[in-house]
Amino acid sequence: MFTRSSADRIAVSPLKRDEFMFLSRPRAVCLAVTVLLLSSTVSAGEKNILFIGIDDMQVAAGCYGQTMMKTPQMDRLASKGMVFMNAYVQQAVCAASRASLLTGCRPDTTGVNYPYTPWFITTFVKKHPTIADSFSKQGFYTRTLGKIHHGSPIEMSLSESHYSPEAGFFALKENQHDDPKKKHQNLNNPWEHADLPDNAYMDGQIADETIATIRRAVKSGKPFFIAPGFKKPHLPFVCPKKYSDLYQESDIKLSPHPELGPDQDPISIAKNGAYNWLNYREEGINNEDARQLRHSYYACVSFVDAQIGKILDELDQLGIADNTVIMIWSDHGYHLGDHGAWGKSSNFELATRSPLIVYDPGMKGGGKKTAALVEFVDMYPTLLELAAQNIPDYLEGTSFAAILNDPAKEWKKAAFSQFPRGGDNEGYTIRTSQWRYTEWRSKKGGKPLFVELYHCAKDPIETRNLAEDPKHKNRLKQMKNRLEKGWKNALPPGITNRSNNPRGVDSFYTLPKDNRTIELKKIIEMFKETSKHNTVISK
Repeated sequence: MFTRSSADRIAVSPLKRDEFMFLSRPRAVCLAVTVLLLSSTVSAGEKNILFIGIDDMQVAAGCYGQTMMKTPQMDRLASKGMVFMNAYVQQAVCAASRASLLTGCRPDTTGVNYPYTPWFITTFVKKHPTIADSFSKQGFYTRTLGKIHHGSPIEMSLSESHYSPEAGFFALKENQHDDPKKKHQNLNNPWEHADLPDNAYMDGQIADETIATIRRAVKSGKPFFIAPGFKKPHLPFVCPKKYSDLYQESDIKLSPHPELGPDQDPISIAKNGAYNWLNYREEGINNEDARQLRHSYYACVSFVDAQIGKILDELDQLGIADNTVIMIWSDHGYHLGDHGAWGKSSNFELATRSPLIVYDPGMKGGGKKTAALVEFVDMYPTLLELAAQNIPDYLEGTSFAAILNDPAKEWKKAAFSQFPRGGDNEGYTIRTSQWRYTEWRSKKGGKPLFVELYHCAKDPIETRNLAEDPKHKNRLKQMKNRLEKGWKNALPPGITNRSNNPRGVDSFYTLPKDNRTIELKKIIEMFKETSKHNTVISK
């Protein structure tokens, strides 16, 4: 079903012998027979779930119309599944976004900003189990791998313990730092492209172990929920050389909007990411750095894409591709020098809009794109519906399973995101089909600190803030009103949401600064405690 085209084979170099264990013909025949026998033990209608996370990926795959980045494997899935052109995260930073999409609740409910809080770990997830825990309780074979959570997993009932790769960030010894406090930092550059096999790096190991886990899950006779979380293209931008070789640096174009405009405000953006990695350079990021950073980012996306291809190939070999729901997502978008930023942590389109590709064996809209507005809190109820499971009332997302059969179906009027700034300020944003409105509020109340209005259809990078333009006075008022009415008022026609969750308790940020180190230690101990409850099948 997910057969590679000749173009796929050309775009990504063939795997080396030590990257993948090829079965001899007799063994392959035996495996196929075994799979057929085991597949018969799965009840009719029970689907497998493959929940594939990517870290820090822009909406930049080929299936989104992006011509620079080479993503033949994601495009391969898109040709059978559905590409969501307007999917938005609830907060453009790892911990908050993942807490929301994994529990189906919004940031103001989970109380998570960065990192996970003790209240979220010890209290919230007990009443609001994660997607993996939910499928565990339904008898699915479950496992998470790599970066699904931002930190250690908090599930209590996985079939196999969470897998963390052995590889570090950098494969080459000369780029590894001896100081444990600077283990993430290359002394020279935040990139590395060594002539090494895929599994010399984290994501290659995650792909290999995902394949091994799928084989064990099939052998168990249970439907599975398996969630591999790839760590690239998050900084540092490291991957095998063959993926860097897919691109010519001379072809790399820089951002057309490298600084904030005169009608924009610094509160809208955070200069982090590459700035932190290049902090040894007093002059900051010059054009040469910027071009290399973009080149390395593209290479990492292609690296992850190839790992996804290996997993798709395995589904084909095992004969289960036509019984497996596949959802590919990233926790948020990414600024590549746009608005003066190298990272996420904003309410702009580039950070809040994220890739989402879904394949369901029974879908009628395969190979199509949809312009429907969806949110990442919607993924949880969608997977439950596709697997014929009950959807809890407390979920704050809406299943978009209906769109898989009708990509033109009338859907949400708006998507909602938010981002804190400076501890005392919060930026709330609403995105409609044409417009974005953002309001930066002080937690102390009073008049909004700063307001933004962008006509996204005409200004997709959001370079011109129209909030002070008299021509858009009525539009500004309309968008403000929509934001104040909230996400329940923007639900699809005929759909209601009965959740009534209490506002989250963000205990981390209410602590005095001197006590935050102690709090982090508590969080680490909580992670260790929860991991003890997971059943270890194999290591």
